[in-house]
Amino acid sequence: MFDRIHHAGLAVADLAAAKRIFADALGLIEDPLPKLRRLRHGGDGNQNGPDPTAILDIPLGNAEIELNAPLPTGGVPGGTQRFLDGRGDVGALHHICLHSTNIPDDIAHLRASGLTQIAASPERLASQEPWSGVAFFHPRDCLGVLFEIWPTDNHRVGDANQGEGIFTRLHHIGVLVDDLGKAQHFWCNIIGYRVDTLRSPISKGGRLVDEGRARVLNIPVGGEGGEIVAIAPQTRDSGPARFYARFAARSGGTMHHIALATRDVKAAAAFVQGNGLRLIGEATDEFAWIDPRSAGGVLMQIVKDSR
Repeated sequence: MFDRIHHAGLAVADLAAAKRIFADALGLIEDPLPKLRRLRHGGDGNQNGPDPTAILDIPLGNAEIELNAPLPTGGVPGGTQRFLDGRGDVGALHHICLHSTNIPDDIAHLRASGLTQIAASPERLASQEPWSGVAFFHPRDCLGVLFEIWPTDNHRVGDANQGEGIFTRLHHIGVLVDDLGKAQHFWCNIIGYRVDTLRSPISKGGRLVDEGRARVLNIPVGGEGGEIVAIAPQTRDSGPARFYARFAARSGGTMHHIALATRDVKAAAAFVQGNGLRLIGEATDEFAWIDPRSAGGVLMQIVKDSR
């Protein structure tokens, strides 16, 4: 069972610069406890493995924003660096990680559903069966999403380490798709969630947003809050449509944005603006958008926390 979003993984070129955006400017702080879990993409947080990556974790409620910066390989660029190269060497959403309450069974289920496990050699896959550690699955099988599964983890960051309290939790991760039916199949039939049909009725093809230029499905994640929002552009003139055409046309989908929950959207918007981030348009009582050009290439939404 996948009971929550564990983290939203961001690829960044410069870890120190990214910390100034995703921690300092948002009023958040680095996780005070060292991670014991550095098998990232076959590396271990040092210059080892096929994709060595330096990592910084920023707690946000019971989830995290995970910053991933490639380290020198001394040869062929690793996967994170190649991903950044494809995004013009600016930051971008890199992967989605869900927390598993039973990773051997969940991994077996995902494999049986046709998902291809990556970042481990065939020999390692065979020798570590049943699989009990972190696992990655190929984006081509996951609607363009590099998909990570995290084993049972009781680590929780207390209120004292949640920063200034401007943002309360990771509200959702937005993913672009060319077909909401495919999104429903992946996130519901394979992963095991259910669409919130009160907000996004399946019978009507999802909820219309952005003056009819996109349809969305709201897919709650477990019982601890947070959700996946699948977005299908309906016209060619919207921002999501242009993003899809640039980054997702070959794979049928990709990751689009992260949304941060707050009790007061306008106050949170003023806070981040005071810390050097810019908005797209004006903040309302319900939401605001942070310009990715001021946020290391990552589109972020501020959403009113109604819980």
